[in-house]
This record gives sequence, C-alpha cells and structure tokens, in this order.
Amino acid sequence: MNDSQRPVTAAWYVRVLPRTLFGRIVLLLTVGLIGAQVIGASIHLSERFRLLSSTISGEFTQQIAAVYRTINSQPESARASLVASLSMPRMQLALDANAPDKRDAQAVQTSTTGLGFEQRLASVLGPGVRWQMIQAPEVGHFKFEVALELSNGQWLRINGAPPPEVFGQPWHAIIGLSFMLLVIVLLVIIVARSTVRPLTRLAQAAHNVAQDLKHPPLPEDGPSEVQEAARAFNAMQKRIREGIEERERFLAAVSHDLKTPVTRLRLRAEMLTDTRLRQEIGNDVNELQQLIDDALDFLRGRSVDEPAQPIDLVALVESVADDFGRAGEVEVSAPDSLRFNGKPIALQRALRNLVDNAIKYGERARLELRLDQGAVVITVDDDGSGLPAEQLDAVFEPFFRGESSRCRDTGGTGLGLAIVRLVAHSHGGKVHLTNRPQGGLRAEMVLPIS
Repeated sequence: MNDSQRPVTAAWYVRVLPRTLFGRIVLLLTVGLIGAQVIGASIHLSERFRLLSSTISGEFTQQIAAVYRTINSQPESARASLVASLSMPRMQLALDANAPDKRDAQAVQTSTTGLGFEQRLASVLGPGVRWQMIQAPEVGHFKFEVALELSNGQWLRINGAPPPEVFGQPWHAIIGLSFMLLVIVLLVIIVARSTVRPLTRLAQAAHNVAQDLKHPPLPEDGPSEVQEAARAFNAMQKRIREGIEERERFLAAVSHDLKTPVTRLRLRAEMLTDTRLRQEIGNDVNELQQLIDDALDFLRGRSVDEPAQPIDLVALVESVADDFGRAGEVEVSAPDSLRFNGKPIALQRALRNLVDNAIKYGERARLELRLDQGAVVITVDDDGSGLPAEQLDAVFEPFFRGESSRCRDTGGTGLGLAIVRLVAHSHGGKVHLTNRPQGGLRAEMVLPIS
C-alpha cells in the first residue's frame, strides 16, 4: 500500500470505530462473539444435517431391502395385496410390469450429491438384485425413488421421504442460542462499563483538579489496580497543592520584603531637591513597583484562583471599556445580555490587558462579544502595525516583549498576554493573535460555555 492510501484507510477505520473506549470494547467483543456464534452454529447445523442424512439413509436402505425380500419371497398372487398392506405415507410401494426408463434414471442418478445412499443400498441388496435409482436423495431434499426387479420380471417401485420436521430448522436451539448471545452481550456491556468507569472518573478528576486544586480526592475503591491509580492521583494532587501553597508563602514573604525598600526609595526620591532627578527616580520606582506587582500577581496565579460564578459578560466588557475613559479609544459591539459562568476578576484583568495593548500599540481598540457554536468569542482589534508571524505565539510567553526597547511606556513587563492565556486556559478556552488583512492586530479569546 502506498502513502496516498494510508490516510483513506485510517479515516475509514476512525469512522467505523466509536470514539469512546466503552463503545470500542462493546463493539469489538460483540462482533467477535456474534461471529464466533454464527460460525459455531453453521458448523453444528452442517454436521447435524450430515449425521441425519447418514442415519436416515441407513434406515431407509435397510427397510427397502427388507420389503424387497419379503415381497419377492411371496407367491406371485399374493404380492399385490402385500404391496398394498406394506405401503405407508412415508414409503409407498407399487408394482410395475415395465422396467423404468434407463436414460432418465441415469440422468437423475448423475445429478445426486453423493450421500452414499446408492452405495449403501447396493451393499444391502447384494450383487444378485437388479435395481435402478430413479431419484436419489439430496441434502435438504431427502426424497428418493428406486425400482427393483422381482423374480417374475415385475418391478417394485419404492419412493419415500422422512417426516419434514426431521430436517426442519431447530428453532428451539436457535432461540436458545439467541438468548445466550443476548445475555453475553449484556454481560459484555456491564464488564466494559465497570472497566471504563474508573478511567472516566480519573479523567474527570484530572479536569476538576485543573480547575481547582482543592477539589476533594478520588475515592480509593474498586479493583486493586483502580485503587492504586486513585492513590497515585491523590498523592500527586496533594504534592502539587503543597508545592503551590509553599510557593505562595514564599511569594508572600518576598512581596513583603520587596515593598519595604521600594517604599523607602520612593520616600527618599521625594526628598531630592533636583526636580528632574526626582522625576526620573520616581518613574524608575514606579516601573519597578509595577514589574514586582505583575510578576507576583502572575506567579501567585491570582488571575485564576477564584471560584466561578454566573456573570453578565456584556456588563463586564462595558465596565472595562469605561475604565479607560478617553472617548473614541474603545468601541464595544455586544448583545443586550450574555450570561456566562466564569471568574469575573480574572476575566476583567484579561480584557484590560488586551484593551490596554490595543490602545498602546494601535491607538484604539474595537471590542466585540458574540456567541459562536456553543462558545463565547471575545475579539479585540487595533489599528497598529501588527506583529511578525513568528512572534504571534511567542508573545504569550512570560517576560517576552515584541520590541527591543525596555521602556515601560512602549515595551511593558511582558506579562500581560501571559496572564490572558492563563485566564483563558483556566476557563477551558484558548486565545490567539492574528494580523488583520486591512492592518492591525486581532486578539481572539474563545471560552466554551459549560
């Protein structure tokens, strides 16, 4: 198979199999069981027909030989009445003065399926009896007609067939097999569900921990393998939570220790008599204070460490636009109302960062809020020069700045977009930047509605 055929085969394979592990287990086991049962039933029925045909062939050949010898041993005058008395619904006898047509008998005999009926009859009758097979039995249609020459030259014609129920379908066996198959499929569903449920519960716990590290631990029950996985997951959650708590205590201490010298620097700058030097030092102190606040805020995760609650996104967006105050810098396009279950402080912080970047680098911000396929989409456009394509993803990294200047007024601290991405991920969403064809940059944040 060449490379061009592999994607087609893979796509067909993906379309046939269910997406869930539970569905795949049930489908594969059910198909395997049904296939095995069908093959086994086919072999059983085939063997059943073969054994029945062999047994009935033996019984009929013995009866034909016995009837022939009985009639042939009687006087010619008594044969007609004996033929009439020995005839039965399943094996009828008749006397015929003329021999059967050999051509027709040979044609019929050639078309038989070789159940061994002729060989058995020849063996039972012996070599001294002339006979012709007019109609030989076949599989599924066990009906025969044979002619035997009597001692006086007459021909004894015997045709017969077993009762139809002998070769009928064994419905009781088929019903029993179907019931057994149904029970097995139900057991497969139960076993597959019990096997997949711990994995589903573990996946849900992982999602919950991603949203809230204080989420209750997993119950450590079920089979030993499941208990071990739950214990490992709970231990991992505990270590992560303890590590974050230790980091928060460390950052609290660092924050306290940094604020004191920064405050002293600001006070000493105010005591300078040189106005120009006082202003420059004050700007440096303000930049240092902002950098410390942004870094500590990002490292603490304050932007995402809050409970989710129902909020009106339209009101939140309009409040962010009003915070900038200057007319014409922020345009808002939003529906009348849009309810969303999210973290209001974190979302406000993220929107402020996006709007602030749009105004700083593009002179104005156009903010749009809409619903699109079960998700909230927030876009912020500006009229700036955009970004090089290789920097559209890199700007979300902490402390990355798109321009080489270290000036606070143009370069920033490099944490604004990192916080935006952190907020989007905390809501199960994503954020990305694109250069607009008409110029400027577009920031789009997509938040799924849960």
